[in-house]
Amino acid sequence: MVERIVAQSLGTKYLLDPAALGRIREILGVGGLVVHPTDTVYGLAADPFQAGAVEKLYAAKSRPRDLPVSMSVADVGDVFRFGQRTEIAEAFCAKNLPGPYTVVLRAAVDAPRAIVSKDGLIALRVPAHPIPRLLAKSFGPVTSTSANRHGQPAPSTCEEAWKQLGDRVDLYVDGGLTLLGGESTVVDLSGPRAKILRQGPIRPGA
Repeated sequence: MVERIVAQSLGTKYLLDPAALGRIREILGVGGLVVHPTDTVYGLAADPFQAGAVEKLYAAKSRPRDLPVSMSVADVGDVFRFGQRTEIAEAFCAKNLPGPYTVVLRAAVDAPRAIVSKDGLIALRVPAHPIPRLLAKSFGPVTSTSANRHGQPAPSTCEEAWKQLGDRVDLYVDGGLTLLGGESTVVDLSGPRAKILRQGPIRPGA
């Protein structure tokens, strides 16, 4: 049975009570899928260290397996735990994270292999939203991909995510309308210069 949790809103802050957070952790721990709000659109979380959970995510989204998904972490320090540190990446992350950006780096040795690209790259996020960061702090890194079917619009409400994914997901966290309503800007920092791969609602450094 699909479960739903409503996050309490206090202005721009959202709260999950301990029981709700515990249930989310339990579902992720057994390889389940959780839809939750972020600063950009609703995301689909799975444990990236469980290959079966990642495969379940791809099936739910009908996403081609050769398109890697990103990973949400708690802070900038974790970005460089899973991605290789460079001067350009350090400068970008210090200026722009947390924020609506996905950074692409060379994968570090600790990166979960299930989401590392065939070129040895990993995409990482530190969202400017308390719920995904709380999940990353209390459970560990989770996948960060939009909660939609492949090729369909990314959802800015929990209801929109439900209409696309339905019972393919184990739990939905309803946090209302997302702040930006558009997917993150993707910036490749794996080379000597930053390269924007996808333009989101906010430009780097804005």
